[in-house]
Amino acid sequence: MSTKYHTKTPLLISVAGHDIEIDLVVTYSVSRYRAATLTQPEEPRSVEIDHVRFFRCGIETALPGWLEDAISESDGFKAHLLEDAADKDAAAAEDAAEYRREREWEERA
Repeated sequence: MSTKYHTKTPLLISVAGHDIEIDLVVTYSVSRYRAATLTQPEEPRSVEIDHVRFFRCGIETALPGWLEDAISESDGFKAHLLEDAADKDAAAAEDAAEYRREREWEERA
């Protein structure tokens, strides 16, 4: 089972002191951690990038395929996406807990 996420993250390209910022809009899936069983090994959380779009100044642009592949296949970028997913999961859990507290408070009033 996996969960889909969307995020926007900046990409900074620096050439001879000139910085170009491109926004990456990424759709990705994170598979859940599965503990080892008697017949199956442990499966840690993993990320699979579904789609990457690139924007400069709000206009979608194409990047060379080799650059897109270098980003998408980067272990560091995948680790960043796993952290992003964990942050979003934690925020969703906190929002759900806050909603439950508010409902309980309203029911008591």
